[in-house]
Amino acid sequence: MKALAAYVMRGRSQAALLSSLFAVFSMILPPLSYISGAIVALITMRRGIGEGAFIAIIATFVLAVIAQLSTGNVAVAVVFALMVWLPVWILAVVLRQTVSLPLTFAVATMMVFVVVIVFHFAVGDAITWWREILDKVFAETLEQPGMGDVGLMLENTPQFMTALMATAFFISMMLSVCLARWWQAALYNPGGFQEEFHAFRINTSSAILGAVILVWASVTAEVGNLASDLAVVISIYASVSGIALVHHWVTTTGANKAWLILMYLLLAFIAPQILVVLAIVGFADAWLNIRQFYGKPA
Repeated sequence: MKALAAYVMRGRSQAALLSSLFAVFSMILPPLSYISGAIVALITMRRGIGEGAFIAIIATFVLAVIAQLSTGNVAVAVVFALMVWLPVWILAVVLRQTVSLPLTFAVATMMVFVVVIVFHFAVGDAITWWREILDKVFAETLEQPGMGDVGLMLENTPQFMTALMATAFFISMMLSVCLARWWQAALYNPGGFQEEFHAFRINTSSAILGAVILVWASVTAEVGNLASDLAVVISIYASVSGIALVHHWVTTTGANKAWLILMYLLLAFIAPQILVVLAIVGFADAWLNIRQFYGKPA
């Protein structure tokens, strides 16, 4: 991956070409979009705001040409630019100017908040809207015999869809920015990203906002409404702080790295429950500064 970053930094043509190619390949393997976004973020943080924007524009043009030749529709390039390159470029600008991962991800959280709020007001009843969409998508499947379990699943899925989409959007931005920051540190400041990530901690203002939203969601007690969807987003942001704290604890105390493996295995298999625990840790750290309670090994 470091070699890829070094190649990207050789010039505009390399950066634009690879960013657009990874965008194309992400249509087959979606996680590759994170690498595409990370390329734009790396150029923005290292070479400047204008240069990053230029690479994103050129990559959009290249992707549009490929889309036009293959499908006859350039909409995919516009959507990719708006959903991947533009948000990541904005966050890269924030990180370049502030040198603060917590603030950068706070901005990412606010961006997702805006998307969720606009979506709820635009569609009115989000659960009904998602149910209609899913019914159309799975209409043929549901008509086949023995598909009762699928129908039951679709009955319970719409209330979680907005939160799932918001979470996916936040995670995609976060991973692209973190990858770009790791690349930047690997090339120009070895060890810098680890130090920066280990210090990640949400501030008290974010914790207060999170507490207000969580109380609001608890009072309404309805999954899939605006309050619950915003609660999920702010909790994901806090969980990043929890993950950073676990990494810092393992490194500082010399604890077995198996703890990190266990954490990520649990995230892979029971993500909702573990994210709740990590979010609680993240919110608590904003108030208690948990790092002060453990020291370096003797």
